[in-house]
Amino acid sequence: MNIYFKRIFSRFFVFATLSFGAVGIITGCNGGGSDKVSGNGTVTDSNGISSEAAKSLQLNSTQVKTQTAADIAGLRGADSVQILFFTDPYGKDSLRYTRFFKHYNSSDTAILNPLLQNLDKLFVLRTEVMNCRSEGKLFFFKGDQELKTVYFNTGGNAKAGASNNENCRFLYFIKDGGFYYVPVNAEIAAMLNKLKPMSKKPVAEVN
Repeated sequence: MNIYFKRIFSRFFVFATLSFGAVGIITGCNGGGSDKVSGNGTVTDSNGISSEAAKSLQLNSTQVKTQTAADIAGLRGADSVQILFFTDPYGKDSLRYTRFFKHYNSSDTAILNPLLQNLDKLFVLRTEVMNCRSEGKLFFFKGDQELKTVYFNTGGNAKAGASNNENCRFLYFIKDGGFYYVPVNAEIAAMLNKLKPMSKKPVAEVN
């Protein structure tokens, strides 16, 4: 598992370097868009999105009505998680803040299961990323296989003037051009904020 985590860090650094100045980079900030409540229940369209919009995101009516965010993300069977905490998520640099982070790796079910349970519920499907920043990322694994990357914002550490409202408290991931959002519950927010001081700086590999 440690070897695979190193590969993830290596890939993350390459991605960040290539995307250094890109305005359109998907990092959980500077966006907007309309949304659709989906998942276990009736589809609610609050912004005039037709069923054709969902089809364009490769979702059929059965998926929209019966699948949770965990199902859509393919997280069944996840057995470990790597949590990346951005060093200064609410700093002045809105494009490069994701390049600096610490990490916490765990296969402890006391950490993993609550995260999965928070994603195993109703989700909001958006056509664009929300105008919020992310505080970090969750890399879910099954063995050495990475299943999905999920961004998070607990809404608890914003500095004065930064976006820190209820709408920016989320877990979200990207699939087939759609942005899937789930509200982060208080227990998960508290757990992530408790783990952040325990996280470590990544160590560069020496060849």
